[in-house]
Amino acid sequence: MWLGPQDISRQFEAIESGRQLVIHSSSHGYIFGCILGAFFMLLGVLYMLPSILGGRELTKKQSKFLNKFLMIPFLVSFVLMFVFHFVLNSYYRQQMTANGYQRCPDTALLFARVTYSAWVKDPVLCHDSDVRRIVRRGHWDESFQVERMLEQRIQREEVRVQRQQREAERQEARRQREVLEREQG
Repeated sequence: MWLGPQDISRQFEAIESGRQLVIHSSSHGYIFGCILGAFFMLLGVLYMLPSILGGRELTKKQSKFLNKFLMIPFLVSFVLMFVFHFVLNSYYRQQMTANGYQRCPDTALLFARVTYSAWVKDPVLCHDSDVRRIVRRGHWDESFQVERMLEQRIQREEVRVQRQQREAERQEARRQREVLEREQG
């Protein structure tokens, strides 16, 4: 579930991880208000259930109680949902900035995902075609895939450099042999 505590812990872990790319979902801020709203809605339903099952209308006293102690807190929790959303996402953004991440432009990665944004250590990754191919849905696992892809790039580059060094050493050895053969010959 996109509001689950596991997703929130993944978000915190991703921010602290030091990975090259972190995908941030701003949906996590809604969880606290949703929980409060669901709680008050459940209380309201439980309060009205005997009247509904008995086929009676609520009395003025019951309606007043329902409005005062259940509906108003429900509406307050609805407002708090947006407050928590703003506060939590501001905190996430501050933490990502403090850990050296920069937000990718909205048109670079996750263009169609309104509540998701990509944050990177190196802004070049925002426009990297391989990263664009991997990062499509905004799933937290995509940052691991990008990390593996970058590690594979580094390994390929190291192998290429080693091959070039061996080839340069072979050419140098061949050149030295030719020089020795000329001097002896």
